[in-house]
Parts: sequence; C-alpha cells; structure tokens
Amino acid sequence: MATAQAQQANPTLDQLLSRAEANTEQYKASVPSFLCDEHIVSQELHEGKITHETTADALFRVTRSTSQAGTLDESREIKAIDGKPSSNKKISMPLSFSGGFSGALAKFLSADRRQCFDYQPDLSHAALPGTEAFTFAAPETALKEPACATIQPGTTGKFVINSATTQVIHIERTVPYPIGKDQNVLGTASVDFAPVTLNGSTFWLPSVISASTSETSKTHAVRFTAHYSNYHRFAASSTILPTVPDSTQPQSR
Repeated sequence: MATAQAQQANPTLDQLLSRAEANTEQYKASVPSFLCDEHIVSQELHEGKITHETTADALFRVTRSTSQAGTLDESREIKAIDGKPSSNKKISMPLSFSGGFSGALAKFLSADRRQCFDYQPDLSHAALPGTEAFTFAAPETALKEPACATIQPGTTGKFVINSATTQVIHIERTVPYPIGKDQNVLGTASVDFAPVTLNGSTFWLPSVISASTSETSKTHAVRFTAHYSNYHRFAASSTILPTVPDSTQPQSR
C-alpha cells in the first residue's frame, strides 16, 4: 500500500508526459471558440536599450476550424495602436508572434511528437510547491522521422506542470533563428497558462505570451510580449425573419 501511494504521489516522467499529452488532446477536441482582450508590447533593442516600441490593443479570437477537426484558427482585430484608436487590419511591429493558442503545446507535448524529443527532469528548476519541470531537446536522429518534419534542428526547451492537474502552466522553447546571412540568432518563445472558465468548463489558456530574438554583431534584438484577459465564449447567432413580398416585383391581379 505504501509503495502504491508513493507511486501515485510521485509519477514517473513517462506518466506525467502521457497525462499532459492527454490534456493537450482534450483541449484541442473540446475548447470552444472564444474571444479575449490582448495587449501587445513589441520592441527593438540594441545593447539592452529600446530603440523602437509599438503597443497595440486588440480583440483576439480563437475559432474552431470547420474544415479540419481539432484545428484552431487565431486572428486579432486591432482596436488601438500606441494608445490611439485604430481599425488597421495589419500592424507593423518589430516582432509578432502567433500559435500560442493553437500549436504551442501540440508541437511539443503530443503523443505523435513524443519520438521527436528527448525529455529529462529539469534538475536546475527551483520548483514551486506542487509543480514539476522537465526539459526537451530535438536530437538530429529523431528529426529524420516524418512526424518530426516541422521541428527545427537544435530546438530545446522546458515545461512546467501542475502536479495535481498535470496541466502545463509554462512552456518555453529556443530555436536557431537565422536572419539573412546571420546564422547566430536564437529565437525564444514562452507561454504562461492559467485556468479560465468557458461555458461551465475549465480550460488552461495563455495569460502571457513572450517571444524574443538574441542580439548579435549583425542584428538587433527584438521582443514581443502579450497579455490576455477577459475571456469569453464566442458564438455566432442568426435571426430568421418572416418572408415578405419583394416590393420591386409586380403583383398579380
């Protein structure tokens, strides 16, 4: 009995991965379309100093694809740029980022991608109470597999899991990010998750998404940070009106 309780209290890495992967699949299958408020700060930096900054406030939308099951589409409706009202559909920022809602977990924590990475306990993690942390890396040999075709060589990262729920509360990854002929740039992105109630069910959704590139002798650094709040379900509605004669049509006598 004591041994069984210890195993339940301290699941193996493989068990945690399997549970986290199951949560990822459940999210993809069941999260409804939703809206939330997005506040973006995008910056260009040189030697640690900000040389350019753009802020934006937007209505962020995640919708379930009608053509491909389990696929989520992301879009944003810009409301303000640098504090001034704006209806621009596109915005020029030093750095933009997408996929935090639709692909951040599925790419690194899904059963069909398990073969693409080596996972190890993160021994350097100063764990918060009730959390577990693990690192992942993409070995060259694994990337030859068809399922790993979209994984960039040299990808590394880590994730932090809530031990009680096995929900991911933080994930980050770093990949080589060549810009032009500069091959030494690294791109890092991270997502922090928090529980959100939609339609009576709880989903762990991004609260903060960050992305950045490293500065080199040839390239300035850029940084993107977005905060998300005021989540609510998105539902389209329609009204059927009674048929009325078209006044432009001749009437029978």
